[in-house]
Amino acid sequence: MEVRCVLLLVLGACVSGLRVGAPEARLSPPVQQLVDDYFNWRVTNLPEFASLVGIHDYDDRLDDLSLAAHQSRYDQCQVFLEEAEALEANLTQQVDRVNIRALMNELLTYIEGFPFQGFLHPLCFSEGVHVDFERLISWMVFETAADYEKLLSRYNQLPEQLSQIQSLMEEGVKQGLVNHAISMKGVAESLGRFVVQTAEESPLWLPFTSFPSNVTEDEIIDFQARARTSIVEQISPAFERLRDYVANDYVTRPNIGITSVPGGVARYDQLIRFHTSTSMSAVDIHMKGLEEVGRIESEMAKIVAELGYNMSVPDFSAMIRNDSQFFYDDPDHLMRGFEELVYNVIPPRLHEVFINIPKAELKVVADPSPDGAGAFYLAGSYDGSRPGVFSINTYYYDAQAKYEMVTLSLHEGNPGHHLQGSHGIESVNIPYFRRVDEDRNYCHAPSRFPMNTAFIEGWGLYAETLGFDMELFGDPYDRYGHYSDEIFRACRLVVDTGMHSLGWSRQSAVDFMFRHTALPLVEVENEIDRYISWPGQALAYKVGQLKLAELREEASSQLGDYFDVRKFHDVVLESVGPLELVEDEVRLWVEGGGN
Repeated sequence: MEVRCVLLLVLGACVSGLRVGAPEARLSPPVQQLVDDYFNWRVTNLPEFASLVGIHDYDDRLDDLSLAAHQSRYDQCQVFLEEAEALEANLTQQVDRVNIRALMNELLTYIEGFPFQGFLHPLCFSEGVHVDFERLISWMVFETAADYEKLLSRYNQLPEQLSQIQSLMEEGVKQGLVNHAISMKGVAESLGRFVVQTAEESPLWLPFTSFPSNVTEDEIIDFQARARTSIVEQISPAFERLRDYVANDYVTRPNIGITSVPGGVARYDQLIRFHTSTSMSAVDIHMKGLEEVGRIESEMAKIVAELGYNMSVPDFSAMIRNDSQFFYDDPDHLMRGFEELVYNVIPPRLHEVFINIPKAELKVVADPSPDGAGAFYLAGSYDGSRPGVFSINTYYYDAQAKYEMVTLSLHEGNPGHHLQGSHGIESVNIPYFRRVDEDRNYCHAPSRFPMNTAFIEGWGLYAETLGFDMELFGDPYDRYGHYSDEIFRACRLVVDTGMHSLGWSRQSAVDFMFRHTALPLVEVENEIDRYISWPGQALAYKVGQLKLAELREEASSQLGDYFDVRKFHDVVLESVGPLELVEDEVRLWVEGGGN
């Protein structure tokens, strides 16, 4: 297949210089053919995903978001699944069996989630074209005139995509599959940023303000003229139509719980499966959350006593939450604090718990947006042209507690998401289709390709506990902050299921989380609003971490003196996900004596 060969050549170019420059895991030819065909289809069918991955051959295209396109993806997944099932019965190599299982899991996740039509929720306050199109531009490369031609091609296609988004939302209204008002908070205003009188007022003008030296003056004049026409005459009116629809005509659901939409109970059950890789019920998860809250609170109480205070955990949390010494007085000092941890304090300790440490760069950047998350990580690209980014919200600089910074850095950077994601990208043992998750469009769940949320976020939370292995929690306040963050994740099990299954109000969820953590109120409220927008996603952290901790304890108990935590971490990271495959691979490793 000509296109497939081009893709593999592109990938080969992209990964040169990294460990993945070597051949992939040695799959049998039929399995290799199928996984290559699948990955090739993914990046050609979803060109925005290709840009995220670091494959730039399709940077002149946008995703087709029409209902027909979604149906076509479903149909093609059925074809791939039939091919995978036909192969599976005759496989003899373990590497083949594992990777076919991983492929089948991806396909089944999409197929089983498709009937819930999560793609009818294409916008929420933190996701959608009003946020993601600028991110898409940041994933592109601008080194030649041809790269600007690709961007202009995407600009020319954007009005049609905006029309498709409105059509999806209109269909959602017809079916009663709509977001809650909190999810849509500020969306119309954000869309309005792209409604302009002159191109220079638009965020989309920025790429045309500077050019590489190999672009001629005549080309610059031409590009800017065409960009002005596209932005003012095509894109701005299209954004205006979508903004007005969202502001005036879109109907939101009256109740915060996703179970209030038609088929909502089954939808939430599917969301739980999508994000946790388990068949746990909402009630089971709720009770596990309450159990974990009690356990962690007892650890926090020990630290309160160690510090010499005779008060309850909630009272101590309230005291330090309102003590200015635990917060920065300007965003620059906040950034310097994180940079010191990420660049200087943590890296020298990684060898104590890891054998293979990825080479990919990690960069700490400031995010001054009032609508941004407190912190997040975005994986780097295959070719190393885009580093892994640990983004810190500096708008609320005075709400980021110092005692939580070590734990947050461990989670988002090393040894958390950056080490995890970079290991996957650089490993020679993992086929390309498993190396990168489509870390966007969370609000489309469960009707999308899997994100392996429980493995990825479970690892991030597990990585926080490695601060004990690396002796980073000597300061009792940092240790208290660690448990505060852990109890925060346990609270998620309680409040997410509470709101989406058990009839809790938003205020009940806010009160519960505020009472049991040391988080500032504004951060608690932002978190609760996120759970309303992304039902089930917040469950993955604690569920995944508990499973990884259980596997570590099980391996350590069975292997005894032969247990090496560094090798255990290698097995987990090489397993990539989903969580059930990680479990199988760890147990095979234990059966082999931990070698």
